Amino acid sequence: MHVIRHLMVPALLSTGLVFSVPVYAQDAAAPQPKPALQVAQDQQSYWFPETDLKLHPRIISRQLPNGMRYLLVQSQSPKNQIEVRMAVDAGSSLEKGLEPGAAHYLEHMAFNGSTNVPEGEMVALLERAGLAFGAGTNAATTLNSTTYRLSLPSADAELLDTALFIMRETASELTLSTSAIDRERGVVASEVRGNYGPSYDALVARFDYLYPGIKQRTLLPVGTMDGIDAVDQATLRDFYESYYTPGRTTVVVTGDIDVEATEAAIQKHFADWERPANAEQLDSEEPDFGRLKVAEAPRAALFVEPSLPTVLSIYLVKPSQELIDNQQNRIQNTLRRIGISILKERLRDAALASHDTMVTAGTDYYSEDFADTVVASATVATDKWQDGFALLEQKLRQTLAYGVTQEEVDRQLVNRLNSLEVAVKAEETIPNRAIANILVRDVLNESVTTSSADDLAFFQKHFSDLKAPQVSKALLELWEGAKPNLFMTTAEAFPNAEETILSVFEESQKQPVAAFEAKSLTSFDYESFGPKGKVAQQTISSFGQIRSYTFENGVVLNFKRTDFDKGKVFVSLRTGRGIEDLPADKDGLAGFFQSAFIVGGLGKYSVADLDKVLSGTQVGVGLSFGEDGISGQYGTTPDDLKLQLQVVAAYLTDPAYRPEGQAFYQKSLKETYKNSRSSAEAVRGREFSRILHSGDKRWGAGSEEDLLERNYEELKPIISRIAQKGPIEIGIVGDLEVQTALDAVAETFGALQQSFEAPKHSYATGIEFPEAQAVSLTHEGDSDAALLQHYWKTSDDADATQSYTLQLLQGVIELRLRDKLREAMGATYSPYAFSMNSNTIKGFGYIGMSSKLKLDDVDAAETVYQDIVKELQVKGNITADELLRARQPILEAMNNAEHSNGLWFELASQAVSYPEAIQRYQNYTTILEQITPDDLVVAASDFLVPDRNVTLKILPQ
Repeated sequence: MHVIRHLMVPALLSTGLVFSVPVYAQDAAAPQPKPALQVAQDQQSYWFPETDLKLHPRIISRQLPNGMRYLLVQSQSPKNQIEVRMAVDAGSSLEKGLEPGAAHYLEHMAFNGSTNVPEGEMVALLERAGLAFGAGTNAATTLNSTTYRLSLPSADAELLDTALFIMRETASELTLSTSAIDRERGVVASEVRGNYGPSYDALVARFDYLYPGIKQRTLLPVGTMDGIDAVDQATLRDFYESYYTPGRTTVVVTGDIDVEATEAAIQKHFADWERPANAEQLDSEEPDFGRLKVAEAPRAALFVEPSLPTVLSIYLVKPSQELIDNQQNRIQNTLRRIGISILKERLRDAALASHDTMVTAGTDYYSEDFADTVVASATVATDKWQDGFALLEQKLRQTLAYGVTQEEVDRQLVNRLNSLEVAVKAEETIPNRAIANILVRDVLNESVTTSSADDLAFFQKHFSDLKAPQVSKALLELWEGAKPNLFMTTAEAFPNAEETILSVFEESQKQPVAAFEAKSLTSFDYESFGPKGKVAQQTISSFGQIRSYTFENGVVLNFKRTDFDKGKVFVSLRTGRGIEDLPADKDGLAGFFQSAFIVGGLGKYSVADLDKVLSGTQVGVGLSFGEDGISGQYGTTPDDLKLQLQVVAAYLTDPAYRPEGQAFYQKSLKETYKNSRSSAEAVRGREFSRILHSGDKRWGAGSEEDLLERNYEELKPIISRIAQKGPIEIGIVGDLEVQTALDAVAETFGALQQSFEAPKHSYATGIEFPEAQAVSLTHEGDSDAALLQHYWKTSDDADATQSYTLQLLQGVIELRLRDKLREAMGATYSPYAFSMNSNTIKGFGYIGMSSKLKLDDVDAAETVYQDIVKELQVKGNITADELLRARQPILEAMNNAEHSNGLWFELASQAVSYPEAIQRYQNYTTILEQITPDDLVVAASDFLVPDRNVTLKILPQ
């Protein structure tokens, strides 16, 4: 069976299958329906049909006599952590109701009482053990599956036993009481309602149009409001007893496990799960999607929504092919993926070269149980959509008519080979969580999880001499066998829309297209930035042994060697003074930098050419303008580290400010600005963020007219000052020798002839938290959706104990919000609390609460907010258990942080400019453990007071 998760996100996203290599993972073939079980001589029980592919040797796959399968992988990435999954091969496509929702509703009921765990106790039990709700405890429903996830913060045998006990309770022991079902209805409805809005409406309309004959209800796993309203105890119990069976269930455990003990624990909890008498019938039942009606002539459809950009798509939809995962099908799928990648690159480049017509463009294909779909799509300028559509059609037709070039194919081969070689080096340290997630996906897709070494050998054997005609043929076959379905979304209707769209398409088809001319490019031509720099000073931190080197020109390198990710290196760069570099009267200049600077290219390369020059490397290109400076974060390898630094240094020393960057910003803004009021969250980011920062134009966004005024001439002096004065602080963490890092920096940033300021931390002034007030805004989205937020002024992060106390107070507030608004009232899916103590603005910080609600529930939620505040300010009202549940997940996360690169990457990025961060982390656990319930009461009394309070309501217009 296929997981159709990507249908709930933009159509151009693709999925992957094998856990060894993200790039090559996309080349696994679509699986066929359930095979008979296979058991090898070594007692492995395979979940996939007979194949010539070899299962990854680290995977232990077994099956209990009742039919339940379990998979184990021993891994220490990171140490002392375990991931547990339970995947049930049943989702919304097996529902029998007129509207979907039962499968998703049942997923929610897993947290609402079972034979041995009272309602409301499961989450609390896990929080006491250090699992954060949502981050460590979660579940997901798709069309064909329901998966439950527990991320265990320690490898303690008792905790693993508890996790397996909870999974068994979920598998067969849910009580499904009528009262619990009724209480959860509002929560599920809130989650469903959270999907509603213009993009969701367009998604549903697109499904209905593209897949005639397919039952529409089967394509919406989250459910509909009518579906949720119709769910009752009988519906849930029927689904539960029919499809939550041993034969449809797989348990996955990965991490720092004792294999023998884990097998014994699984057998202890699941061996007595009885197989239903009619299990063969239940476990073989497949969804009835209906029968696809293939388009026999070109057709078109228009979806109108004022907040949506103009997007035109060309789809070909054909009946699904049922292919097993074997070598031959992987070869064919790889050929198609290479072709799609080349077409995607051509469309992207066409969009970049288009001054005011095409904003972005791409292509993809995907196979599902009910259809195979290939699409080419473009976001275009609304006032020139006909020209943008013609450009899309002609670029697609050019590629199909003349094929791809050998140079393009060779570039794709180099990219894929490089990724495979990197994956082989990194395979030993693939994160436990990634292994667990991809094993679940492969089981549900009936695909073979192969090793990186086997993937590399396979690729070298079958693609080392790949020729362009082979790729062209495979790509052409994707676009044959059906007529095009044209789908357009835009903000305003126009007369005879379908006929007009078809007419524009047909007129474009009459225009001649010439063969594509590939551009020949050499290696990266920014290799010298001056004489190799010399280190003037070096220090080492007492905690973590982070080595800091200051070069003679003032550039700083902070370095730590780790072996958490074999063969990988992580690089951070921060330069400039952040907020102080940005003029307060220029609306959206940081956003302009984000959109236009990289696209503006380099003196020697356009951004499109740069992408091609960097083929076959693990080098990223990206910079953002934040409160603490211009920054970039990159993942690379020891071999590519120097090139990575060369690319970033080139952007700071030789930015080209090409006109396509300015054009990209303007045409993108004109289309995306339509969406700026389409939801409460969009309005909060655009309008309230500015209010929260005392009206400063460096936050939020003003009018479209003001934003369109931004230009390179405003940006150039800022970049010039930063390039001359800095400061520049580089962090490098990963699997490499210190001398390699020193040499790479010395030959790039360390070689620059300027004299840079010393990196140092400072707080900006002049930005104040607003006076106490009630803010009311409106949005143009769902007519029943509201956002309620309360903010209380706190301070910056200078006082570590105060910051950590507020963090724990946030945790307790969130527990109470969940208990009152979610569990007791069923008013919202995910109420939460937040606390922010600024690291960049003097005296700036806040703590607060947030809920997405139905319009009718806003007043009741506001009363809950007020009641929580009053309760927290009474001594003795915060219990030791609440503090434990708020604190334990943080402590467990901190205890484990030292065993992964994330912590060291963060600390190394600012080891010289903000050495206090290292000391704070070192003291974090001690401070947290010393905070008492009474300390939280004091904090609540000090900060959660009316004269510090700003309330925000965003209601439908």
